[in-house]
Amino acid sequence: MNKSEKTRQYIIEVASPIFNKKGYAGTSLRDITEETGLTKGAIYGNFNDKDDLALAALEYNLGKISKIVFDETARYTNSCDKLISMAEAFKKNYEFSVKMGGCPVVNAAVDSDDGNPLLRQKVDRFIKKWKKFVTSIIDDGKEKREIKAEIDSNAFAMIFLSALEGGVLLSKATGNRKYIDSAADHLISLLKEMRL
Repeated sequence: MNKSEKTRQYIIEVASPIFNKKGYAGTSLRDITEETGLTKGAIYGNFNDKDDLALAALEYNLGKISKIVFDETARYTNSCDKLISMAEAFKKNYEFSVKMGGCPVVNAAVDSDDGNPLLRQKVDRFIKKWKKFVTSIIDDGKEKREIKAEIDSNAFAMIFLSALEGGVLLSKATGNRKYIDSAADHLISLLKEMRL
């Protein structure tokens, strides 16, 4: 990386937790300059505007959470084990999520649903990609006779994601991690029943 690319990456890495904690609308350029130690000119020299930086920060946050969750599934070959590991990853990494200010998917979705169409589109694409990933694991499991054939892959993927994201949201909102633990445990018990 050249100096300009390093500066841009530094800004993204420092700004991403600020956006995730304070919100994309609630984060000011002053928040970013104070944390980075850079001037507004340096920020604007690397990004068109605050929205451009917000999109880059969201992409970075989604990448971090994706790596944690999806790396877990890569360790397994059995479809049920892949999905169980994903649910376990949400439990295991809940404290990390709290330190980030909550799940970036939920935070950006809530923050952008009415106010920032570009952020909302990015979150929408991410959720669709994630749903497709889960659906493909279930379909692959049915094909390999690891998962019962009557399982509706699409419906289960939506329930799976909704339960995990909802569990994180409620745990963060209440300060009680039992919501994500219970959601993940329930999904794991469903997956064990689906297993052939």
